[in-house]
Amino acid sequence: MSANVLFLVVDSLRYDAVFGDEFDTPNLDALASEGVTFKRCFAQGISTAPSMTSMLTGRYPLDYGGHWYLEENQPTMAEQFQRNGYETGAIHSNPNVSRLRNFHRGFDTFEENILPYDPDGLVENAPDELLLYANKFARILRRTPYRPAGRVNADLASWVRAAGEPWFLWTQYMDVHGPYLPGDDFTYRNKFRAERLWRKAAVNSPEAITEAEHAELWTNYRKEVEYLDHEIGRLLDDLEASGDLANTAVIIVGDHGDEFMEHGRYGHGNLPYDELTRVPCIVRFPDDTDVTQPSDVDALVRTVDLLPTMLDLANADLSAEMETRMEGESLIPILEGAEPSYDVVVTEKEMRGDDALRFGFRTDKWKFLYDGQVDEQLLYNIEADPEEETDVSADFPDVLDRFCERLDARIDSIEATSEGVDVPDIEEHEDDAVSERLEALGYK
Repeated sequence: MSANVLFLVVDSLRYDAVFGDEFDTPNLDALASEGVTFKRCFAQGISTAPSMTSMLTGRYPLDYGGHWYLEENQPTMAEQFQRNGYETGAIHSNPNVSRLRNFHRGFDTFEENILPYDPDGLVENAPDELLLYANKFARILRRTPYRPAGRVNADLASWVRAAGEPWFLWTQYMDVHGPYLPGDDFTYRNKFRAERLWRKAAVNSPEAITEAEHAELWTNYRKEVEYLDHEIGRLLDDLEASGDLANTAVIIVGDHGDEFMEHGRYGHGNLPYDELTRVPCIVRFPDDTDVTQPSDVDALVRTVDLLPTMLDLANADLSAEMETRMEGESLIPILEGAEPSYDVVVTEKEMRGDDALRFGFRTDKWKFLYDGQVDEQLLYNIEADPEEETDVSADFPDVLDRFCERLDARIDSIEATSEGVDVPDIEEHEDDAVSERLEALGYK
C-alpha cells in the first residue's frame, strides 16, 4: 500500500528556532533523530502567499500568473494525490491559502477557519458591513489571534481516523506567526498586548521598539515555538497509538522565517535574507521505505522540491500540465548521493498592492538581492559574511553581472509563462472581513 502523507507546515518558523541552542523543541528533535533533516533548506517565498503557492504547486511563485491567486488551469498538490487514489484533506486557518484564492482544488475535505464568524444559513445574505462588524466583534471575543495548534490537531487526528488509506493531509499552523502569544497562556490580556506590540513592531514603527519590547517579542516567539512543539508531539503520539502513523510519511517545514531586527525589520516584509528564507525541514519516511534514516543532508535544497518528493514517494502518475509546470525535483535521489541539478536557490515575491518584484538568488558562497521597489541590487559573500551585513557588489562586478543576467532570465521566464494567463484581482474575491483579517496579521 502506498504511504500516507502528513504535511505539517509551520508559518514563520525560523531554522534556528528548531536547530539553534535557545529553544526547547524535544518533539521536533526526536522526529529529526528518526528521519531526514535537510540542514540547508530555503523557501521560495518570504511570506505565506509566494511560499505556499510554490510548495502546493511545485513551481516558482511568480510563474503562471503569480502567487496571490491560483489561476484555473494551475494543477495542485492535492489534485495529483487525488488522481492517484489518495483521500485528500486540508485543515487550516490561513487566509492567504483559502478557497477564495483557489487553493481548495483537489481536496476532498477543505476546512478553513479564516474568519472567527463564518455566516451561512439565514444570515448568508446579510449586508457586507454587518458581516464585517460581526467578524470584528467575534475576533475581539476570541482569546487567540488564530486557531491554536491544539484545536487544529484534534481535527487532524479525527480526520485521519475517518479517512480511507492512502491519504494526504495538510495543515498550516499559525501559532508561530505574529502576534506572538506567550505560548499556551490564552488570556485576553495577553492577546491584546500581543496584538498591540505586533502592530508596533511589524507594521507601524519597528524603530521605536525598546530593548524590553524586543526581548518580550523574542521570548514570546520562543514560547510559541515550544507550545507548538508540545502539540505536534501530542499529535504524533495520538496517531501512533491509533496505528495510523506506521505507514505515514511526516513532513515538517517552515513556510518562511521571521525577522527580529537583523536587517531593520520585524516580521517578514523585508528582502530575502537568510533569517527569512532558511527554514527547518524534517522528513520522517515510513520504515519500509528504501531511505537511510536517521540522516542529515547538507546540500542546498528548496521547499519547492517537497511536492515532487512526496509524489515520488507515492510513485504517482502526474497530469501533463503538472509535468509541464513543475519546477521542483524529488529530493530522494539526493538522499541516495546525487547532486541537485540546480546551483542557485531562488526566492521571489510580488509586493502586495504593488507591481514591484523582489528576488533573492543564493548559492553556497553568494547571496544576490534585488529590490524592485527602489531598483536596488545587493551582493553578499555568505562564506565571509554569513550575517549578510556588508554589500560587496562594488568589489565583485563580474559576480554581480552574472546574477543580473540570471535576474533578467528569471523575469523573462515569468513573463513567458504568465502570457495569456488570466488571474483575477484578489480584491474581487475577498470581502472586507477577509481583508480586515489579513491586516490584523500585519499584511497591508
